[in-house]
Amino acid sequence: MAAGIPLAPMLCLTACTSDNDPASGRAATTTPRTSADPFEEKKLTAQAQSALDAVTEQGQSMIESGVERVADGVHTQPDLAAGHSYELTVVCVGKGEAQIVFAPGKTAPKKAAPCDRSVVFERFTSGKTVRIDVEGDARATGIIAWRIDTI
Repeated sequence: MAAGIPLAPMLCLTACTSDNDPASGRAATTTPRTSADPFEEKKLTAQAQSALDAVTEQGQSMIESGVERVADGVHTQPDLAAGHSYELTVVCVGKGEAQIVFAPGKTAPKKAAPCDRSVVFERFTSGKTVRIDVEGDARATGIIAWRIDTI
């Protein structure tokens, strides 16, 4: 029994370190896509918000809005009245392209939102529930500003 005791620490050391061996065939984790630095992110946020504010019509009633990193995307299920008309406005500032997707799909077609400061509008009529997702493609970086208004 005494002979097995000196081997116990070696077994633990081997077992504890073998999981971290990069040669074990496990895929390395990837870093999420983010802006280059916080200053750049603030600058892109200001540009996206400014573009969104410039196209917002007076008299429309805002339901929901936000500013998100392209890497995080926009994911919302707003509390909307069924049968009423709304307008989604999206501005993406950065690089690449994002896609606007409504669920259910019959609410509105999938639409591209290039991350070149373009303003994209989509009018839709809400059903009982609607989910809106705006997600960047694999190369996209930057900021997405968005807003839902009643029409």
